[in-house]
Amino acid sequence: MSRQHNAVERFYSLDVLRGLAALSVVFWHWQHFFFSGTKPNTFDVTRLPLHEWVFLLYSKGWLAVDLFFSLSGFVFYWLYSKRVSEGAISLYNFAVLRFSRLYPLHFVTLLVVAGSQLWLINALGSYFIYQDNDIRHFLLNLIFASSWGFERGFSFNGPIWSVSVEVLLYALFFFCSRLFPVRALVLICVSSIGFLVIQRFYYPLGLGIGSFFLGGCVFLVYQSISASRYASALTKWVMTLMISAWVITVVVTQQGVSLSTLTSHAMPFPWSLDTSFEWIVRKIFVAWPVCVLFPLTILSLALTETHRGLIGRRVSFVGDISYSLYLLHFPLQLLFSAVLTWCAVSNSVYYSSWFMLLFFAVLIAACLVSFRYLEMPAQKYLRQIWLVP
Repeated sequence: MSRQHNAVERFYSLDVLRGLAALSVVFWHWQHFFFSGTKPNTFDVTRLPLHEWVFLLYSKGWLAVDLFFSLSGFVFYWLYSKRVSEGAISLYNFAVLRFSRLYPLHFVTLLVVAGSQLWLINALGSYFIYQDNDIRHFLLNLIFASSWGFERGFSFNGPIWSVSVEVLLYALFFFCSRLFPVRALVLICVSSIGFLVIQRFYYPLGLGIGSFFLGGCVFLVYQSISASRYASALTKWVMTLMISAWVITVVVTQQGVSLSTLTSHAMPFPWSLDTSFEWIVRKIFVAWPVCVLFPLTILSLALTETHRGLIGRRVSFVGDISYSLYLLHFPLQLLFSAVLTWCAVSNSVYYSSWFMLLFFAVLIAACLVSFRYLEMPAQKYLRQIWLVP
């Protein structure tokens, strides 16, 4: 008999997926090494290390942030929605739980990057990648508000922008769960408002709201399937759909299909002359990862782990260090770039596989140290002194 969803204490597969998403962002940001200060230079994508294997990450790795938001929505509705809606957890305690997990590493990396950028502007005459490193943006970063619409652009440890958006999502999640019933219709409405309305005025927040609450919808679908007598069969079908979706995605990306080629004259179908169909295809291409691929992946992994056994338990450390992977990779890139620039090393070194191996070895080691000796001790200490029983 299949286990019910409430028997699952931890989704190891989703932890690993979060870690892989963080690594995807690192691959996407490999282009940082080819900048001259804050100005991008041209480089040969096909020469990047392991390009044949990870070309999808080099070209689409930025989409991992959407996956982060959807994963957070799923996990938060799984862990907190019932307790919040029933009043079993207060807003204060909820805020302490999130602050204690996110802020210590953010604060440390903010200070490190601020000091490093100050040194760079004095020693080399230019910041690295992000140029809005003034007092105003430091204060915005200090209170997790670097992407609340008050900024001029990315600043300091730039990737923190998505965490800044998540802070707002946590508040919205809490009030939605407390004030409205946890129903698919409510979540779909909020998600749609994010994608269709808010995103037009402030893209980061609209994207976050849309993806986060879509992840919440995925949890409700998971919950419904897990309680069904057909859970095992449905799990197989969802897994098949997920695999098919990824195959389609990889093939289309590898073939280099571009939206600009999807004209009514180029599409080999009798009904391709219909401009409305052309518009629909373009929208599908844009929405495919966020609205199809990522939800199917999350749902498939959660169902499989619930009804087929644990997945990824032995490599779950990748999920443990996902936050540090996300926050530490830019400071480490800054350090490597500054040292190699100071030593007048050619940019060609960044095409080297051995350099990538060295970078990831240092990054993962730093993340493991951060998780064990900074993030977890700080989290435990802050929760001990601040949580109200």
